[in-house]
Amino acid sequence: MEYSENQHEKELIKKRKEKIKAFFENKEMLFLLGIFTFAIVIRLYYFFVTNGQPLWWDEAEYMSAAKSFAGIVDYHLGGNRLPGFPLLMSIFFIFNIANETIMRFVGLLIPSLIVIFLTYFTIREMYPDKRVALISTLFMTVLWEHLFYSNRFQTENFALIFQFLATFILFKCYIKKEKLKFIKPKFALIWILAFSLIAVFFRPGNFLFIPPMFLFIIIINQSFLFRKKTLPFWIGGLILMVISWFTTNIYQKILANYYNAGEKLAWSSLTVFKGFFPSTISWIPQIVYYLFLFGILLAIIDLLIRFDYLKHIKNNFNNLEFKSDLLNFLTILAVLGFFIFFLRSQTYEFRWFFPMLIGMLSFTSKGIITFADYSGKLINSKKLSIFLIILIVIVGVHSQLQYSDFIIKSKTESYLQVKQAGLWLKDNSLSNDVIVSASIPQHTYYSERKIRDFYVDGSNENETLFFEMADNEKPRYLVVSAFEPGFTPQWAYLVYQSHPEKLTPIQTFSQPGQAQPILIIFEFKYQ
Repeated sequence: MEYSENQHEKELIKKRKEKIKAFFENKEMLFLLGIFTFAIVIRLYYFFVTNGQPLWWDEAEYMSAAKSFAGIVDYHLGGNRLPGFPLLMSIFFIFNIANETIMRFVGLLIPSLIVIFLTYFTIREMYPDKRVALISTLFMTVLWEHLFYSNRFQTENFALIFQFLATFILFKCYIKKEKLKFIKPKFALIWILAFSLIAVFFRPGNFLFIPPMFLFIIIINQSFLFRKKTLPFWIGGLILMVISWFTTNIYQKILANYYNAGEKLAWSSLTVFKGFFPSTISWIPQIVYYLFLFGILLAIIDLLIRFDYLKHIKNNFNNLEFKSDLLNFLTILAVLGFFIFFLRSQTYEFRWFFPMLIGMLSFTSKGIITFADYSGKLINSKKLSIFLIILIVIVGVHSQLQYSDFIIKSKTESYLQVKQAGLWLKDNSLSNDVIVSASIPQHTYYSERKIRDFYVDGSNENETLFFEMADNEKPRYLVVSAFEPGFTPQWAYLVYQSHPEKLTPIQTFSQPGQAQPILIIFEFKYQ
């Protein structure tokens, strides 16, 4: 009996050794482990660099709403924001975990790493060439905009997690027909839809990946869907959709919030790719950007050459690279089309284009690989191909990190005085005090007091009406700063000179090394 147990233990140890040996002999796994380790180190470094940095307007909106859901303050999300992220973060406040370091680690750092993890496994399911997934994951690790917003209380990472999960299941379960734990291929569409909707629940802007994804699903199922028996159902369904679209207020809301017909077409959105791949070395061109253009050009040419294949395309694992290119191209087209023809904003933030990251990174990687492989074939040297890939990736990673380092560190004290004022207000006011400030979300979050703006009867330009409101509502403090000029009336900057009998300057905050106040807190005087 003792001999049998010893023999069994030896066999287990032998199997473990074989698995470890197989792992270290697998170059792909070694590269992947190196990338994940690099990602953890980089994000931990900037986690400590940015720990305690002031919250911006958008961040404070989400976190004030989180405190509202926990019953700490009364705050309502503005604009087109959905409550996914604030609801999740409210768990911390419900359990009285208000330490920002803990919230940043769990709510920002961990989701950022999950996105990198999912980037690899999603693209690995899409493209047979494992190099595409590895290079894409490495660029995702250092992508400056993603790295920057991985240190902000924003919704991008959670939305990307569920978008990538939907795409991963699309290829692994729905197209390849492989079972994934409890997700069976026949139920894959339900999971795809669920994860897509959850992504939108965290960030409405990620809705942009859903139409191209479901158009792709229709295309690969056309032989089943577009039969004579099903055609009447499609026509009827389309008619019902059109009628419901124009007879409900959804149509008006979408047009009111997003469609800017009076603006020029926003062709400037096409420059987003160039901005994603900067070159911080003056004598080196934006080679990664040019190879992205090369990669997407190759994909477009391939799609055009094999256009007739679209008529016969089926929902299976055949021609997987073609199908992946098709989905990525449709997604990029949908995202760009929305910003160019619908939103028409002449300026943009790069994070708005995150829904097309899988496509952008995949085409970039394919461009690098194709260029390097072709160069190697010209002189019949595989080593040259490997060298070029490594060289191009190093140049790209260096530029991303250098640019990220500058932009992250330069913003760590942005809005610091607003944070300091909010904390001062919390320490020097009662729980039922009302404060007037243009920095409503930030001061709500930091002070945990009721904050109201300068507006009275829909306008903030009438000074007389404002002080009549003050006499009725009796706010305790008035905050005037240079941080929110769009929401601060001009008369507020001279309010003490105009009404010294009504206000007392009680606290000021300045930029480091400057005597001129950038934010002033006044206390109201009442008879």
